[in-house]
Amino acid sequence: MLVTAVAIVFTWVFNNASGSVLIVMLMHAMNNTISGSFFGQMFSGADSLSQSWLLAALWCAVAIVLVVVAGPEHLSRKHHKQEEEPAQQATDATAAPRVVV
Repeated sequence: MLVTAVAIVFTWVFNNASGSVLIVMLMHAMNNTISGSFFGQMFSGADSLSQSWLLAALWCAVAIVLVVVAGPEHLSRKHHKQEEEPAQQATDATAAPRVVV
């Protein structure tokens, strides 16, 4: 549940940042810092379990709002930087791999 919700949010951020991996990396690092190092030290035992469920519920709520508000047309990839055109794939079959920048 948590992994799916985080994947939806991170994918939306990636797609709407023109395929920028840097913003997703910064978001991931911020999430780990806040939820692990900062809040994780404050709770133990049953409170830690409650905090984990609350965090999962928060990510799920954000993912649901994103799906409802953005809709399916904004949740799919719009930028095809890493993809080659179908016509070039046939001619480039024997050529060296192409690096797309």
